[in-house]
Amino acid sequence: MLRYFPVEEYQDRWSRTLAIMEAQGFETAVVFGRGGGTTDNCGDILYLTNHYSVSGGTDSLIWSARSFSGVILRKGHEPELHMDEPEPRADLLSLTNVHCDNHPFLSIAKALRDKDITGRVAFCGSQFLPVKYYQQLVENTPDIEWVVCDDLVRRARAIKSPRELDCYRMAGESATEAMTVLMQELVAGRSEREAAGEAARIVVRRGGRIQAIGANHGATMDYDYRFPLTGSSADTPALGDLVRGTVHAAFWQGYYLDPGRTAVRGPASPEQTRLMEATVDIVQRLTDMMRPGTRLLDVAAEGDRLTSEFGGEVSPIMKNFPFFGHGIGLSFEQPRISTVMSLPDDIVRENMVFGVEAFLSTAGIGSAFVEDIIIIGQDQNEVLTKSPYFY
Repeated sequence: MLRYFPVEEYQDRWSRTLAIMEAQGFETAVVFGRGGGTTDNCGDILYLTNHYSVSGGTDSLIWSARSFSGVILRKGHEPELHMDEPEPRADLLSLTNVHCDNHPFLSIAKALRDKDITGRVAFCGSQFLPVKYYQQLVENTPDIEWVVCDDLVRRARAIKSPRELDCYRMAGESATEAMTVLMQELVAGRSEREAAGEAARIVVRRGGRIQAIGANHGATMDYDYRFPLTGSSADTPALGDLVRGTVHAAFWQGYYLDPGRTAVRGPASPEQTRLMEATVDIVQRLTDMMRPGTRLLDVAAEGDRLTSEFGGEVSPIMKNFPFFGHGIGLSFEQPRISTVMSLPDDIVRENMVFGVEAFLSTAGIGSAFVEDIIIIGQDQNEVLTKSPYFY
């Protein structure tokens, strides 16, 4: 048996999701996911069924919607998975009600018609579903009113179970080792590509799937990656360069972490030291604020205050990520920690997992970034990413 979680874990997930559906007035929901090499939108399906679509690619004469799958949720019924692969994996899946079809959206539409389902049905996945496949669904379900409800499963996923938290602790060990090695290699004078390769070796060896290993240094530090296509370049940091590393991966059983660190190759100047120390200080202060019952808007406001107090510039990377962290689980998740992205009722709750991060930039010096991943505990928070802040 290759499935990590017992069936009882999934049954609890189904029950909690169905309760959210009922509270929102839905008897039926269809939850979509996408695999095929990415991890950004596979989470809902993975959470409910432990299915991840392997294949991707454009439509052909014999198939459509490769990498997509969907789950029909109905009160009083086992969830029903519709997948794009020819055979189910009984040793992996959490359910037995599985339908395999080269055209998963048409398969889902037919199943809904066969069940005489009409009226309001919750639709989860509008943020990534191509228009072409949505039209297939709508055209073949004329008696259904599709109601977008993208956060239906994410609300259930936000609070992690004890087994999920144990997964996160194992993932944190892998992330710490990979992050530490990446930074050690960069400050030792290895090329970004070589450093990323050493970090990747750790992630894969310990059972993870890499989304991106990012690196940057020197003149391009105000941007995310030195080479966006691969995340790392063949360039080698020079002595005195600021260097940044990030490791984005589903480290264990799909559970995602994205820690980051900044250092200097060689001795740091006083200005570089001030920049890095201030960035670490913001992350640590905001981590201390992230206690059950705290509003994320309040945490973000303190982050804005500390950033303003430091001074400096607003770099392109800061414009790209105007927040101090985010929920995290089987990928990046809501809510964000941001005065422009958080909602008034976004509250820190026990057994949530968050990334807490900060960016600072100084003209003529460069930028610094630090991110830690934390579990929100009843008595204190648990920091999962334990790589050094200074190298």
